[in-house]
Amino acid sequence: MIKTKPDKLKIGVRPSISTMVYDGDCGFCTYWINRWKTRTREKIHYISYQECGDQFSPLSENEFQTSVFLILPSGIFLSGAEAVFRSLASNRFLSWLNWIYKRIRLFRILSESVYSFIAANRNFFSKVTKLLWGKNTEVPSYHISRWLFLKFIAVIYCIAFTSFWIQWKGLVGPEGILPITEYFNHIKNQFGNLGFLHAPSLQWFFQDFGGMDFICISGMIFSVLLLLGILPGISAVLLWLLYLSVYTGGQRFLSFQWDILLLEAGFLSIFIAPFCFRFQLSKQNPLSGGCVFLTRWLLFRLMFFSGVTKLASGDSVWTDLTALTYHYETQPLATWTAWYMHQLPVWFHQLSTGFMFFVELIIPFFIFGPRRVKLCAWFYVTLLMGLILFTGNYTFFNLLTVSLCIFLVDDSILRKFFKSDEVLSVSNNTESSSWSLIKEKSIIGFVLIMLLFSSAHTASRYFPDLKFSSAIHNTLSSIRPFAIINTYGLFSVMTATRPELIIEKSEDGKDWKEIHFKWKAGREDVGPGFVQPHQPRLDWQMWFASLFFEQVDEIYWQMNTTKPETFQDHAALMNRLRVPSGYHWFYRFLRKLLEGSPSVLSLLEDETETPKYLRVWLYNYHFTNSDQKKKTGHWWARDQKRILIPSFTLNDIQ
Repeated sequence: MIKTKPDKLKIGVRPSISTMVYDGDCGFCTYWINRWKTRTREKIHYISYQECGDQFSPLSENEFQTSVFLILPSGIFLSGAEAVFRSLASNRFLSWLNWIYKRIRLFRILSESVYSFIAANRNFFSKVTKLLWGKNTEVPSYHISRWLFLKFIAVIYCIAFTSFWIQWKGLVGPEGILPITEYFNHIKNQFGNLGFLHAPSLQWFFQDFGGMDFICISGMIFSVLLLLGILPGISAVLLWLLYLSVYTGGQRFLSFQWDILLLEAGFLSIFIAPFCFRFQLSKQNPLSGGCVFLTRWLLFRLMFFSGVTKLASGDSVWTDLTALTYHYETQPLATWTAWYMHQLPVWFHQLSTGFMFFVELIIPFFIFGPRRVKLCAWFYVTLLMGLILFTGNYTFFNLLTVSLCIFLVDDSILRKFFKSDEVLSVSNNTESSSWSLIKEKSIIGFVLIMLLFSSAHTASRYFPDLKFSSAIHNTLSSIRPFAIINTYGLFSVMTATRPELIIEKSEDGKDWKEIHFKWKAGREDVGPGFVQPHQPRLDWQMWFASLFFEQVDEIYWQMNTTKPETFQDHAALMNRLRVPSGYHWFYRFLRKLLEGSPSVLSLLEDETETPKYLRVWLYNYHFTNSDQKKKTGHWWARDQKRILIPSFTLNDIQ
């Protein structure tokens, strides 16, 4: 390896533009030179030493065989890593590499050492390059990926708005469980004119309660516009604002990770969507690499920390790989396919859990790898999401995760699945205007800020004793209500049992009839079904409420071995335990049942009558086995544990 030493050529022809001379017989050199050509374009001339002969004497053939050389118009030549970085610096978006090389001595030493090692093992690295990147030397572009991603986001937004629209009146309507007007009045009384910053919602600007209908319907309309590619940039901005309004107004019923994931992905889509009237594949400005990176960074955080959260929880079922022996029957809204999966042997569940950890802890690092490595990440993450989709009801979560995987696949691969000439003609042309430079630098700044705050936000969750500067801490606190930077991690602790709250009604306090929900586990003979991508949010919250009140029940029996005789006994215990505000909605729900709220009753199965009495039982549910199902036809087996709330009327719960 020849050390970098600027010198004047004594003999030969000085090139009119900077010229890189390389070994044309080296497969590794040829591959990367072809990629660099698309980066540097006409600013650098590339020629093999076999073609140039001795015009660049005194450099010898042996020297050209050991290193690339960059011949400058001044007659100065550079070699090795310096030649590479100097040539790439002709692309303004890669000039930072040359800047680091010149100013950081350690980076310079490491770069030259790595270059020397690769140059000495060119044949090996040529094979590695083709294995990891493939034979295609095209610099990755993401025009088609961008187009597909926006289509996916549009569909997901439409699903989310539609799903909430058909149930919002029962959840947060004027006669619903948690009326949104009460919530905003509380925020206004607490924060005054700054209420919007603590509960950001377009609902603040609507005087009547028709605002939520307007928000949801508008969301569906702009989702369709984005799907059709009409006003994509404006649609992306409005969709994010509209769903932020839904998220804020939904309160406890929109406290799920896919809701904040949609908001974070939707926020990024604002920077991905072009601001034009009609989005067409053949007529689009290049997508910033920073935006592509942020979507991958979001996917990485989602997947990797989902695995880390499970291991950090200390739950032994994750470390001994037995979690899936419980998961299928204890998940919030089970499916009939989950029943069949539950019947499989323990070794299969352990193997499946191991595969899940492989995808969540190892595969995320593939996201930032070469082309074929990224394809591996796309395949395994998509496969995992497909398996989850097949066995559970997790609304649009799986589809949203798959949409983030789209930027792991570049145009060179996606073109194979399109026949349109317009698609095939898409190129990776770059803008050269001063405006594009300003825009790109702004994007880079935005990327760095998002990286900083997302990293700080994640670190604060796993290292609570970590101290950040007041500026970072205050910024994280101020942006938290907008859900543009979040932490993720599902099922940190696996539930080993399935408690269920069974509500019974009566007209006389003697004859009782069970109230049935549309989707949550109830009657033993009714099989669990598929409801995704719709999310019945009351049914989901009943699962969390069942887990919580099971814990309350255990505490009650530790404190007092006698069962509660009256509603007042139960209420006294709740006051002693200081029930978290997040579960007050359950009592509001019971009260609305006794009041006969049509909006709330519409969330249940065939409920139209207003009951006079209610009581709540705590049951344990589990799947039947094959023999039990064949004999009884039942999907579920349940055991009555004890009464949670004795008989009560509307007067008792006021």
